[in-house]
Amino acid sequence: MLETYKMKTLAIAIACGLGTTALAQEETDVDKQVYEQIVVTASPSGATAQEASVSVSSLNDIAIQKLAPRSTAEVFRALPGIRAESSGGGGNANITIRGIPLATGGSKFMQIHEDGLPVLEFGDINFGNTDNFLRYDWSVGTVEAVRGGSASTFASNSPGGVINLISKTGESGGGAIGTSFGVDYDEFRLDFSYGGEINNDLYFHIGGFARGGEGTRDTGFNGDQGGQVKFNMTQLLDKGHVRFYFKHLDDRVTTYLPAPVLVNSNGDYGPVPNFDASSETLHSAYTTNVSTFDSFGNPRNRDLTDGIESQVTSFGFEADLEVAPDTVLLNRFRISDVSGGFISPFTDTFGAFGPQGAQQMAGAICDSALDGDGNPFNCASTSVTLANGPNAGSEYTGLAFLNLLFDTSINDLGNMINDLNVRKEFDNGMSLTVGYYYSKQDIATSWNSWNTFIQTVDGTDSQYLHITDADGNALVNNGLWAPSFLSWEWDLNYTTTAPYINFGFEVGDDWLFDISARRDSVDANGELISACCGGNTDFDLNGNGVIDGNSEDASASNGFGFGGGVINLNRAGTGSQIINYDASNTSFSLGGSYLYSDEMTFFARYSEGGRAIADRLLQIAGTLNGDGSLTSTTSGFDETDQFELGLKYGTPDLQFNATFFNTVTQDTQAELTSGLTFIREYEATGIELEGRYDIGSGFSVTGNATWTDAEISEDRFNPALVGNTPRRQADLIYTIVPQFDTDNFTVGAALQGSTEYYVQDSNELKQDAYMLVNLFATYYISDDFSVSLNINNATDEFVITESEEGNAMAGDIIRARPLNGRTSSISVKYSF
Repeated sequence: MLETYKMKTLAIAIACGLGTTALAQEETDVDKQVYEQIVVTASPSGATAQEASVSVSSLNDIAIQKLAPRSTAEVFRALPGIRAESSGGGGNANITIRGIPLATGGSKFMQIHEDGLPVLEFGDINFGNTDNFLRYDWSVGTVEAVRGGSASTFASNSPGGVINLISKTGESGGGAIGTSFGVDYDEFRLDFSYGGEINNDLYFHIGGFARGGEGTRDTGFNGDQGGQVKFNMTQLLDKGHVRFYFKHLDDRVTTYLPAPVLVNSNGDYGPVPNFDASSETLHSAYTTNVSTFDSFGNPRNRDLTDGIESQVTSFGFEADLEVAPDTVLLNRFRISDVSGGFISPFTDTFGAFGPQGAQQMAGAICDSALDGDGNPFNCASTSVTLANGPNAGSEYTGLAFLNLLFDTSINDLGNMINDLNVRKEFDNGMSLTVGYYYSKQDIATSWNSWNTFIQTVDGTDSQYLHITDADGNALVNNGLWAPSFLSWEWDLNYTTTAPYINFGFEVGDDWLFDISARRDSVDANGELISACCGGNTDFDLNGNGVIDGNSEDASASNGFGFGGGVINLNRAGTGSQIINYDASNTSFSLGGSYLYSDEMTFFARYSEGGRAIADRLLQIAGTLNGDGSLTSTTSGFDETDQFELGLKYGTPDLQFNATFFNTVTQDTQAELTSGLTFIREYEATGIELEGRYDIGSGFSVTGNATWTDAEISEDRFNPALVGNTPRRQADLIYTIVPQFDTDNFTVGAALQGSTEYYVQDSNELKQDAYMLVNLFATYYISDDFSVSLNINNATDEFVITESEEGNAMAGDIIRARPLNGRTSSISVKYSF
């Protein structure tokens, strides 16, 4: 029965759009698809999506095009159970799964893979979110996601799940080239893909993109600029294949940090006067060049147009070989050089520093400042004028904000990763897989001496403000309030090793079981050097030969703990924290499937997995001893336990999957923007639904929905939060895609939405329920040439994904990140 079942369920899965089984390669012939297609991501080998006792979903390139994604995170948002907050632009997204907490940025409890190996070993590195260093383009054949389950034992540091971008390989010839451009935003993009045979047993694929423009929001400069090329070559052998990969990514995108947003009411938000955070940014052509210092006090210039710089060069190979009868060796290897940077304005607030009216902010600054002799300024009145731009010197009375410039140089996030396993099939239906995983991840970043500026709240024309007291003394000198907020130098290395084992067996014709275990060991070493806030040496910041204004004396204080206009150039005696520890964690997973019929499968699984805490551990007081060893506060790992129970049903016209899950997660975390630290436990219970239905006459609908009931079950530092709903966790998220197809055109909509959720753990301020309407239409001029129109957020909904404030009144201005407003694009594609 199992062989018949495999053939039929694979055929069904191939026909299904958003809910298909992953294509290990897009361009295989039909017979091979029917007989050999299997789940390839973080799962026991050899099982189809219908048989496997895991929750697995995928998107092919046709399904992704319908979503009108403006970033890789917007692709992930369409997968069931995945919460991908794509409000940061082309990178810097926050991604989680199944109610697992999203206490800070990145994707802590789930990994993002390319071709079966992680892009970065840790998904929440400070300013190094994984999605910063990968791009979805036409080189990708399938995006496959395994949620929970065996991800605990078939991948390190990913107990929540794995999203895998699987490349096309060119096994059958052909390709495509296309261009797209924004109708109501400034971006031009070229995509290409081509593959084919070199000879009968050697084939290749090459693909990538190039683009330029402002991006989806107005900045005043070309902030999205660069591209990617990926290449692979496969040599077929008598008993397997060897495949080589190469990738080069050189790209920069403007990233959007929290900005001023108006509270219309609790749950409803909108633009502030002269600034719409959903379509504009606080970047400006007038404020692109900054004179600052590196983390060792050396002067340097920085360019805000760089945004998130992503430079990745990777080389890898995959060997899949039958080395003995019924014995297969699979080895994947990749070495990556990863570097770049992160620079973007963050709307901060100290005391009464806004965002607010410029005169109000000037008064607050004056009341808090001291001159070079430690005396207060004359605050009988203050003057606020534009410091630069065409109207420099003119009085300014609009809104102002304190720009804490997040400025980080990513010197090295490179890694070397190898995953080796051997799988033996026995005649009695049993199988044994034994593997060994090795990863070396560097984290070398420089948090440059973050400047703080006072600027206008003004879309693409934000300008610096010059503020003086009643006597004409400079309180804010040409926009600069303080040149040295903080300075940290990170130089860390994490070596992860993990032996793992999986045992699978059949019982009768209808039952499949597997049990697996993994032992992760992390060797961490390195140092964090920190300096903050002032010093004892003056520096001529503007190079005019005079140290003046509020920087005339290094001992001066602006009332907020850092020296007025100075930076510490003497790093002697600077505080530092070394790390020098070993930590280990054992994970296991037990699952089984019951093949009730050719159309229906029931499955269940229980898993316990771990995630090494990595660099954020250094920001949490009490976790490390002076010698770098761990204290009793932490084991160096956070753990996630998951139970799943589900069914899968499939016919040629209807596919339906439902999974019940219960998740308990430990989280040790540090939040940069608030300075808060977390040592918590979360619990979530929910149901995932996904499916596809061919109605007939060209009509079909695909989609998914996830209902989650989550709460903070323990909090070591703030027990009052126990029982609250975790921040940004909605009860229901969904994607529904109705469409109509003919021989000449396709039209439809991708409806993506959420019920209301709280923006902070205090459960006071919330975002109301919303639905984004993404429209798509493709007209096939010929079999090879098509024109498409995509409209993302067609109704221009104003939706925030996060807020720095946890409570506010109607009329208040908060600091939040909204999703993009309406954006439209036209694309043409020629296939050959």
